[in-house]
Amino acid sequence: MSDRRQRKLGRRSVLKGLAAGTAAAAVPTILLRKASAQEKTLRIVQWKHFVPDYDRWFTQFAQQFGEKNKCTVQVDYVATPDLPTAIAADISRGGGHDVFHLNGTGAWLYEQVLVDVSDVAKRLEKEHGPWIKESQSIGQVKGKWLAIPSWYISYPLIINTGYFKEVGAEYSEKTTWQDLIKIGAKLKKAGHPFGIPVSNTPDANDDLLPWMWSFDALTFDKDGKVSFKRKEIVEWLRHAKEFYEQTMTEEVLGWDDSSNNRFIASGKGSMVDNPISAYRTAAKDNPDVFKNLAVVKTPLGPKGRFNGARTMSYGIYSFSKVQDLAKEFLYAMDGPEFLKGFEASTGYNHPFLRAFLKKPMPVIGNEPKLQLLQDFQEDVHFIGYPGPMTKTATSMYAKFIMPTMLAEVCKGKNPRQAMEEAEQKLRGV
Repeated sequence: MSDRRQRKLGRRSVLKGLAAGTAAAAVPTILLRKASAQEKTLRIVQWKHFVPDYDRWFTQFAQQFGEKNKCTVQVDYVATPDLPTAIAADISRGGGHDVFHLNGTGAWLYEQVLVDVSDVAKRLEKEHGPWIKESQSIGQVKGKWLAIPSWYISYPLIINTGYFKEVGAEYSEKTTWQDLIKIGAKLKKAGHPFGIPVSNTPDANDDLLPWMWSFDALTFDKDGKVSFKRKEIVEWLRHAKEFYEQTMTEEVLGWDDSSNNRFIASGKGSMVDNPISAYRTAAKDNPDVFKNLAVVKTPLGPKGRFNGARTMSYGIYSFSKVQDLAKEFLYAMDGPEFLKGFEASTGYNHPFLRAFLKKPMPVIGNEPKLQLLQDFQEDVHFIGYPGPMTKTATSMYAKFIMPTMLAEVCKGKNPRQAMEEAEQKLRGV
């Protein structure tokens, strides 16, 4: 794991390893407060945020929670690729942690080992709600809240307005995906192509799925059953291939999640569909490029505007012996303390609860180029749309079925054949 790190927090002890013989044995552990024989211990396995200040805030929050509730709080920070392994290790041995972070997945995937947290969800909604639309599709299974939607990462477009002006183009709220092909063709010819990943990387899912939905190219129905709209998917594939050929280069077929950041910050790219990490990277690494960057709404498709997002939720294992304590932790984190975490994330952690959307929001409400993100939730949809985030929908995301389908078409495969193969894969999940 390339980004593992240990931190010293005063009286804290740094413990190495979750348990001997497990796949997650090298995950670093931060133990907050010195445990006494009478104290309870709350153990959390947590995604390692790409904004270090957020992890620092989370550690401080956990320490304060422990002091207030007279308990020991243990936090394991795990890199994104290793989080499923750490969770699988917990489930396999029936212990290890009490609270776990669901990165890009909903409650459906782990419903057999999750505690009902409906009381926490209702308490949060009463005090800070209502929940934004589709929150239930992430946290609920058969009417019960089994996970608490904590925050999501938004995916707007980031464009270089200087390059757009050079080819006589302007982006507006009325710009469509088809309009972008015309603009992008000019920009590619000028040496500044667009960049949307068509590869086995999470950003590809989060970019391509909303694009498909805006063309009514759906893969599920409202009940979460696989239901390929074949005609619409084939039409979208033809459109997306034209977009690829006219506006992008072959490099997007091999991108990872950091590629688009470098692409726009380097001055080569003119547009990416990406979280504001790309915007922040340019601000730090290339001020001359940054001054021309704008964060804009995603384009319109025939069915309207669809914003992409990667969701982050938390659940409590059914084998936890401190379930009440774990519930209090989730309530405090996503209720009274949420905005402090949002600020620490520099605006990445977009809220699911509408009380935290009051304008001006911290950070993004005070930064002119980011203010439009305050309304991002009005067009946001999540994996599985128009249905819930089921196990099948999550597997489609994890197996990169849609990016693979488009990549094959970009390489020359017949769109209908690629669609049929993707449908077969999804029905076989």
